[in-house]
Amino acid sequence: MINKNMKKLMTEWRNFLQEEMKVVIGAAKDFVCPPATQDLKLNTKNRDAAIHAKHIKYGPLNVGEPGDYWKDIAKYWDTTEEAAKKSNCGNCTAFDISPRMDECMPGVTSDDDGRLGYCWMHHFKCHSARSCYTWAKGGPIKEDSVSYEWQERNDFGDK
Repeated sequence: MINKNMKKLMTEWRNFLQEEMKVVIGAAKDFVCPPATQDLKLNTKNRDAAIHAKHIKYGPLNVGEPGDYWKDIAKYWDTTEEAAKKSNCGNCTAFDISPRMDECMPGVTSDDDGRLGYCWMHHFKCHSARSCYTWAKGGPIKEDSVSYEWQERNDFGDK
């Protein structure tokens, strides 16, 4: 009788572990790198769309020579150029520079002007020294757990 009970217990335990592993593996599959971090064509498409969309206007193209970008965004936000320059991707709530996102990036992610991160609002690799009309205070995202929360709220579809 003990052997039968032990065998039943072991079978139930094995089934339980197999089900739990399916759950864990399923969750891990859900937290892959955002597609635009792995696909240059998709990233470029999304970035270019953010540059040209009148409600986004990602820029400036060249942070060393911004042209009228900061003046224009300051006018849009009804603020000063100085204030606008402080509202950049590097401190946006959707700018992800978590350790797990660093692993998704294609090599070196920083330069003299700042660093790359991922924009959860517009789905492309974004530079911290730039900005856009949809900037929102509260960032950057520095913790994996927060990055995963943003990913759970996003449906990549063809993004």
